[in-house]
Amino acid sequence: MNLERELKKRSNLTCELCSSDENLQVYIVPPLKNESMDNSLMVCNVCFSQIENPDIADANHWRCLNDSMWSEY
Repeated sequence: MNLERELKKRSNLTCELCSSDENLQVYIVPPLKNESMDNSLMVCNVCFSQIENPDIADANHWRCLNDSMWSEY
């Protein structure tokens, strides 16, 4: 199983947090380090950089969680 391919399929080629379709990448949710569908997300570069560096977080960007938090994944 190719994790990235499966995440792209699950996410319909969009960020699973904000629905952007640009610059997608796999994000492994800490503290787990193993790659699996259960602890990974397809995220855009904006979400990834703000997760990794909370000092640059834009609170308005995270309003997207109002919708994405209801995802079954």
